This record gives sequence, C-alpha cells and structure tokens, in this order.
Amino acid sequence: MEVRRSEKITFRCTALEKAALSEQAARCGLSTSEYCRSLSLGGRPRERYTEEERELFRDIARLKGTLQRLNNYFGGRQYREVFEENRALITELQKILSR
Repeated sequence: MEVRRSEKITFRCTALEKAALSEQAARCGLSTSEYCRSLSLGGRPRERYTEEERELFRDIARLKGTLQRLNNYFGGRQYREVFEENRALITELQKILSR
C-alpha cells in the first residue's frame, strides 16, 4: 500500500537556490520534492551515471576480470612481481567500481 503524503512543508529560498535544487534533483533522477525530502531526513541522494560513465564502469570491470585471470595464471613464485603489480591494479579498480 502506497503511503499518502498529505502534509505540506514550505520554505523560502532564492531563485538561484531553487534552480540549484532542481538541477541537483534532476541529476539524481528525483523530483525537487523527493530530493528535498531525502536531504531533510538525513539521506544523501546520489547522482545517476550517464550512459558514457556506465560504459566506462563496464570497461573497468572487464579489465579487472582480465587482470584477475592473469594473476591466477601467473601466481607462481617466478612471476611474483607481475602478480604483485596486478594485485595493486585490481585493488585500485575495485575502489573505482565501488563508488
């Protein structure tokens, strides 16, 4: 059952502030009301990624997978430097992907 919102809160802001709130809400894929509600209740709405950014994340994920397979292949002692370098790259890629 959907919650019916019947109460109203208003606040004053400048035209510039209103425009900024509307723009930020649009970047998060929310209405201005939803965006303000989320902020006022302690939320942190996240911006949606563009298609170009999503494609970049997919490329990074594929690269991470390739590096992981290389590490599995070169995991022996004679390739320790390659293994350690790849491990560092994989860690950095994981940080990027977790954003």
